[in-house]
Amino acid sequence: MALTPKLEIRQSQSLLMTPQLRQAINLLQLSNLELNELIDLELNNNPLLEKEDSREDEIPGETPPTIEDYDDNRLPEPEDDYTPDIDCDNQFDDYASDREGYDTGNDYAWEDYAKRKAAAADENFDFYEQKLADSPSLYQLIDEQIEQTFSSPRQKIIARHLSQYLDDAGYFRGQADDIARALKAPPQEVRQILEQMKNFEPSGLFAENLAECLSIQLKDINRFDPAIACLLEHLDLLAARKFKELQKLCRADEEDLASMIADIKSLQPKPAAAYQNDITAYVIPDVFVRRDRFGGYQVELNNLSLPRLLINRRYYSEILNRSGNDKDARRYLKENLGHAGFLIRSMHQRATAILRVSEEIVRRQRDFFEYGIEHLKPMSLKDIAYNLEMHESTVSRVTTRKYMQTPRGLFELKYFFSQAAGTYTGNEETSTTAIKHKIKQLITEEDPQNILSDDKLVELLAREGIKIARRTVAKYREAMNLPTSAERKRQKRLEK
Repeated sequence: MALTPKLEIRQSQSLLMTPQLRQAINLLQLSNLELNELIDLELNNNPLLEKEDSREDEIPGETPPTIEDYDDNRLPEPEDDYTPDIDCDNQFDDYASDREGYDTGNDYAWEDYAKRKAAAADENFDFYEQKLADSPSLYQLIDEQIEQTFSSPRQKIIARHLSQYLDDAGYFRGQADDIARALKAPPQEVRQILEQMKNFEPSGLFAENLAECLSIQLKDINRFDPAIACLLEHLDLLAARKFKELQKLCRADEEDLASMIADIKSLQPKPAAAYQNDITAYVIPDVFVRRDRFGGYQVELNNLSLPRLLINRRYYSEILNRSGNDKDARRYLKENLGHAGFLIRSMHQRATAILRVSEEIVRRQRDFFEYGIEHLKPMSLKDIAYNLEMHESTVSRVTTRKYMQTPRGLFELKYFFSQAAGTYTGNEETSTTAIKHKIKQLITEEDPQNILSDDKLVELLAREGIKIARRTVAKYREAMNLPTSAERKRQKRLEK
């Protein structure tokens, strides 16, 4: 058979990933904070796009100051407090966004959110003022110490920038060289200011690791010596309870080692623990769930978390009339008008998708809202996608970093998804999340004289009809950072 060239026509379908489609998909998985940043960027780049409420006033020709504008040799000491813009706000890391657990422990009522500031004078309600404690926050305490410790504006600016890199435990998680580069300041100056801030209260603040945090506290109580310094260098051996090896390394007898361990146990490994609620950034819910008067649940979007965007048609018409036959100007206006319209439509589609998925979650997990976590039903992305006629990847993006404020607390939408676990009765309505909660509850309520082993936990769960293997119990226990029965027994013995 001879090979000859020939022409054929074939018809096929394919999905073309245009830049607009990629943007629409990307908007789905963005959190409200990230979406606000993207909107601000679009507002700066697109003259036809504006917020509904107001426009920001801009001063033509004004250049934002940098750290060099606050050089101590050129800038006199200000008479009033001020917060200069050092043009590095986009470098701040938000470590609180990584925190685990979605239940804040605060059962906020829907009325707290629903009240408007336009209410009568005796009904004014400010959510944050009502919920925040009256005691000074950690950042207020740090700011006061910055004012007392540093005299020049330049040092205060660097110090306040460094304070943005504290995590929820009070540890410094930034890189001095990167911060110096962002502020256009000498690295040695930044490191020197950081060392001074390690003397702030509470003791141990701004430490870069656990050993440094403990050593700072020991120095404050005049208990730091070479022996205990050696012990801090081998905290891994202390955690493994290898006391004999530590005695040899630190050249200490059993009594001295016990005394040093007692000193360490009296310290605070998390200096900011008392201010944890202050450091943790507030999560703004995307949707609210509340009871209606008929005993059902209503799901509403949090429209206050995102600005409403509009197209400035008046500006568009004005520039179009002035452009005359200028093709470049007309093309520029047409492109920006298209981008603005597509962004507004994409945000509307995103809001609709979040609302539909949230409503389906609430419908399927009604028992959870009625009776608690033990009644959380197994649910997969496929279940939601099938009912809403969506793709699983779309549901996954919609539920990523989206939060729901409910009568039972604040939860990420992904919290409600869990696999089904087998039961002896053949019932597949028990979720792995509910089983984990049950395991944690059994361990928390166990008798100190009768510590529950993993085999015993399997037996207790079996009595409730839950079919689970011992290795699965161990896996769930480790995932919740719960120690083994032997470790818990040692801990109970030491607590006596």
